Amino acid sequence: MSLEFELGVLLETLGHPVVWGLFDSDVGFPRISLHRVGTVTGYALQGRADVETARVQVNIDALSYGELISLGPQASQLLTGYRSGSVIRIKELSRRDGSSETGGEVVRRQMLDVQVRYRA
Repeated sequence: MSLEFELGVLLETLGHPVVWGLFDSDVGFPRISLHRVGTVTGYALQGRADVETARVQVNIDALSYGELISLGPQASQLLTGYRSGSVIRIKELSRRDGSSETGGEVVRRQMLDVQVRYRA
């Protein structure tokens, strides 16, 4: 199983749409999108190691602040408590709030930055 598949399936248990990258069509709120921000590959004397570390940004978008502040901590606890398949450990690095206007609506966003250590 790939890291992308595992994290997507895990976050879908929260009951909201989840995608890596951008949604292809208009999807309701709240919704969750994931983006790989960087990856560090370990090396040993024999070559590439089988353990990698990725930084992943998890964007949680909602129309109300109430949905946002309840879903952000749920996603964080779910991710940081997960150890299975290829995922060795997930650590939250930061959490920030933001917003954007789209078509007259204000979409509130919480951005979680997590560090994922996994088997490649």
